[in-house]
Amino acid sequence: MGSLPTVVGVDGSSASLDAVRWAVLDAGLHNSDLTIVSSLPLPAALTGFEVLSEPTITQLRVETERILDEANAEAVAIAAQPIAVEVCLSERPAAITLLELARTSRMVVIGTNGLGGTDRRSLGSISFALSTHAHCPVTVVREWTDRRRIPASNPIVVGIDGTKASAAALDSAFEEADMRGAPLTAIHAWSDADLSIGIPVHGLEWPVNRPATEDALTQILNEYSLHYPSVSVRRVVVKDRPLHALLDHAQGAQLLVVGSHGRGGFSGMMLGSTGRSVLGRANCPVMIVPSSARFAPRAVSSASNDSTSV
Repeated sequence: MGSLPTVVGVDGSSASLDAVRWAVLDAGLHNSDLTIVSSLPLPAALTGFEVLSEPTITQLRVETERILDEANAEAVAIAAQPIAVEVCLSERPAAITLLELARTSRMVVIGTNGLGGTDRRSLGSISFALSTHAHCPVTVVREWTDRRRIPASNPIVVGIDGTKASAAALDSAFEEADMRGAPLTAIHAWSDADLSIGIPVHGLEWPVNRPATEDALTQILNEYSLHYPSVSVRRVVVKDRPLHALLDHAQGAQLLVVGSHGRGGFSGMMLGSTGRSVLGRANCPVMIVPSSARFAPRAVSSASNDSTSV
């Protein structure tokens, strides 16, 4: 297909199968191939030394292949249109494998959490590493039970804080809304700080600043609306911490989109506190979009794979 591939990590947990279901639907919307990835937990990763017997290693490989077969079968069952699928068994840790693949992918998709235990069984725990360092957007999926469709009437929600990271998130959110025929809700929290604490500063009162803040948000959104005229946009400006507004509107959303770091951050820094919180608490899938400094395809990964067709 024409676009970069969509990558989904699986570890045998029900959460990772939820990620597969969402990734198949999303890949179909974007005319994208799908790569299903699982990592083989090698002895050094399990024990610190290469002390496992060859039969044990063989058993781990067989189990990992079974996990990939199960995920591939789920993809076949729900694909609404033919898409190419690559099944990738990696002998490197899951986080390293997915970060490498992210360099040449349009998106990496994972579940919220695995079953605990070894690296293979706790894929969800790497969501922080991926959303911090990946060169493409990362979507974390929670309990995706709809096997056939993404409801177009549900909005795409995006957080805007005026940073380069949120600009990249806004661009992705408009693209997703346009692709899905969905409305867009754009949320801006005027201040992260409690301005009632400390030395009073004249002019920082919310009623004074609200009109100008709403106008600034409208101007930003109007620029994107010129490129996406079919997207219906709702603006939300609040005097509150962004987490509260994002989680509130995420309850009825099909996707929540946020930048990789917040105000006061810098390119490549760790995921901001708002991003970390929404990953753990939002009821809908959450897409973390890196700033433009990271958002670019790089060299092809060396992970081994084989291809099938769905």
